[in-house]
Amino acid sequence: MRTLNVAMVVAMTVVMTACGDLLALHALYTTQDQVFDSMVEGTWERDDDRLLVQRLGDGYAITAQDKHDPSDTIKYEVHLADISGVRFADLRQEDTIGHMFVRVRVGNGQLRLAFLGTKWLRDRIPHEEADIEHGKTRAVLTVSTARLRELVGRFASEPQAYDNELVYRREQ
Repeated sequence: MRTLNVAMVVAMTVVMTACGDLLALHALYTTQDQVFDSMVEGTWERDDDRLLVQRLGDGYAITAQDKHDPSDTIKYEVHLADISGVRFADLRQEDTIGHMFVRVRVGNGQLRLAFLGTKWLRDRIPHEEADIEHGKTRAVLTVSTARLRELVGRFASEPQAYDNELVYRREQ
């Protein structure tokens, strides 16, 4: 999980530790409002990890890989949606339940990802605290997709709602 402690990324964010600390039971996108962006496709890297973003069916597949241990790989199903003028990736780790949301910005040869879900945000939105293991908890949103979109839209432009931004460069 170091690769994106990813529960991001997009985490893609793909991303992790405090990243992806907010989990939703429902998707942020619908088939009517998801978007596609060829600019996110390709291979992106940072010092320690690499993201391969590929168009797959009605969304994207992201493979996050640790550069030092290529066997350390995490796969995500991803869908993009624009909410209140902000592009988000809805990430669901392969073979798991739950969605994480990542702000996505692409430009100047960079892919910039920031998980939505800081303590600041959790203090302002209704959620459940779920035990995940050995006394650790995770904030879980149980509201419908429509309500999720309203909540995310309310805080989409608020810098305090996001964890530190991960910056990837297009692999040469």
